[in-house]
Amino acid sequence: MQATTSISARSLQYYIIARRWLSDLEFFKIETSFLQRLLDKHIAGLQDMNHIHQLIAAGKALKHLQDIEVEELLTRQVRLLELMSEDIIPEDTDALASTQIKLANFMANLTREFRQVKQDLFNLVLDTAQVNNNITT
Repeated sequence: MQATTSISARSLQYYIIARRWLSDLEFFKIETSFLQRLLDKHIAGLQDMNHIHQLIAAGKALKHLQDIEVEELLTRQVRLLELMSEDIIPEDTDALASTQIKLANFMANLTREFRQVKQDLFNLVLDTAQVNNNITT
């Protein structure tokens, strides 16, 4: 974003928030990849069908999180804000506000779902580790 003096304070705030959300999405991608590898590692040594089904369900939840299509809308919002700041297109705060509200809801839901899946997966991995330790001792 070259110049920010030509857009309103609200649009600048939208830009800052949207850039932070893009960063959050990048983190979620890295984290879900790590969690998927963790899941794959622990599912291989399981023999308890209940744990296997729970880990498979956790894997599906991770896949669902990876498939959420908010990034395209978010990238488009950032690009529009950049074009507005460069005076290439006129500022349209009504359209920005509508999209920003939609993005805020998407990101809040994504964050909530991600935290729940991560918590469930870690609890499951700890539980399966305890079961495996009890079997080997």
